[in-house]
Amino acid sequence: MADAIEAPASVTAEGPTQHTQNQDQPNVYILMSRVMSDVKNVGKNGRNQAQNYSFRGVDDFIGVLAQPLRDHGVFMMPEVLDFETSVRGKMNAVHMRVAFHFYGPAGDKVTTTTLGEASDVADKASNKAMSAALKYALLQTFMIPVDAGSLDDGDRDHPVGQRSPADSYMERVRKPVVWNNVSALAAMHVEAKADGLLNAEVEGPGGTTTLGELLVARGTFLRGEAAKQEEAKAQEAPEVAAQVAAEAGSPQASEAPQLDVSDAVRAGHVNRLMGQVADPNCWNNPLALSQIKKDAEKHQVLDAEVQGPPPGREWMPFRTLLDNRFAELKAANEQRGAA
Repeated sequence: MADAIEAPASVTAEGPTQHTQNQDQPNVYILMSRVMSDVKNVGKNGRNQAQNYSFRGVDDFIGVLAQPLRDHGVFMMPEVLDFETSVRGKMNAVHMRVAFHFYGPAGDKVTTTTLGEASDVADKASNKAMSAALKYALLQTFMIPVDAGSLDDGDRDHPVGQRSPADSYMERVRKPVVWNNVSALAAMHVEAKADGLLNAEVEGPGGTTTLGELLVARGTFLRGEAAKQEEAKAQEAPEVAAQVAAEAGSPQASEAPQLDVSDAVRAGHVNRLMGQVADPNCWNNPLALSQIKKDAEKHQVLDAEVQGPPPGREWMPFRTLLDNRFAELKAANEQRGAA
């Protein structure tokens, strides 16, 4: 009877190991080559209808390998070596490195290591990453035949990688029609708050910030610039009136009628107060709105026509806008109390 001998050292995740081989059985390398001979072609049979791309699922690879592995007495055990998690907007992302140990009946094994990456809105990111790692471990270890032209470019039919949901907001923010429009920025702030993305990190002109801070900062800047312009117009109005009178040939320019500057001053107050209303800290605070209403009454602009909130954006007197918001906040507070 032949004596058992040590099988060659196998390089595993933990380092070289020794296994006493059963001489009545072929080693795992021979059996894996036989498995490779039995494996059939795997094409991109899966179809993602939502994002319109074809793919090979891990089930396809398991399907073509399960029987050959059984036939030759080879089985596999996975081992997660390391992993890390991150957040992409509303998505939970997982990166992991996985070792797959293939054992033969002789007691020896061979190990292959692959990477897995996946995202999910709930708790399935790790599962998906494991499936991705397994798919490529099987494909590369057993050199499974695939359709012509795709082995050298495995992801050419796949969509772009998962983006942060905040990216779509940033694409809109960068458009001049939004970037230079206080109302558009305020509406986007309300929308982003509803989506839970105000704290999502984005790249602003001054570096990394949050989406909410970027929208508020830009809106505040635009409101300040508008107020400065209105103030400058109001200050220049008397000079313009005098110049017009002089050019009209009036014998005494100083006695010429002055242009009415009340509209410019009034517009300046309306813009300033609407900028405060657009701030979520004021819009959701009855006390702050009360102060705004007193300010508007003091400057006699409660009857000024302003644009209401989305989705309707209807024009209405400033007094009506504030009264409607008071009613909404009161109803919301009563509803919370009833709950």
